[in-house]
Amino acid sequence: MVAPAVANGLVVFDYDWSLINDDSDFFVFQQLQPAVLEEFAHLVHDGAPLTKAVDDALGRLTCTKETLVEVMARVPVQPGMVDAVRLAHEKGWDVAIVSDANTVYIQSMLAHHHLTSIISQVFTNPSSFQGDRLRVSPFHSAERPPHGCPRCPSNMCKGRTPRLAHDVVFAREGCELLRRIRADPVTARVVPWSTGLDILAGFHCHLNIESASR
Repeated sequence: MVAPAVANGLVVFDYDWSLINDDSDFFVFQQLQPAVLEEFAHLVHDGAPLTKAVDDALGRLTCTKETLVEVMARVPVQPGMVDAVRLAHEKGWDVAIVSDANTVYIQSMLAHHHLTSIISQVFTNPSSFQGDRLRVSPFHSAERPPHGCPRCPSNMCKGRTPRLAHDVVFAREGCELLRRIRADPVTARVVPWSTGLDILAGFHCHLNIESASR
């Protein structure tokens, strides 16, 4: 089905523990070289900015570019999640990703699941290969003025929490977003979820209602 010229609205996915069922930074090191995962964890524990810690740890990998891309393409995804992305697109909604991962991780997964043409925009830390070495830099560089959001890391602000009554936030049980919303409630309707099938069912309900009301 071809999406209408004017989208019905915007669906925004996070990536780690949302669109995928893992933390992409930890996953890549665990799968390729567990010893590097230990070094990465130490860098984070010692207070290194996350993007710099990821970049430094990636420099210690000895695999090829092709191996890294193949591993990240097969990062775990819950049943129902890919179908939810396709459903939103079929209903005429723009689908975007806002994530503190990086472009190579995300593009590898999207290509594997044939989702590249469905995702309208990806806001994440830029990355590229220099030979077999993957380099990652902050989305919000140190040269730019601070974004001033106390809720987000210095390298990336994921935007204002939805405030409108017709907005819906799907927040995963047991994750930081739901804890923060419960501590600081928002006007938007909040739908807790545990599996990709919960997201798919929620989209079937919400996207159909919203599309019919326009």
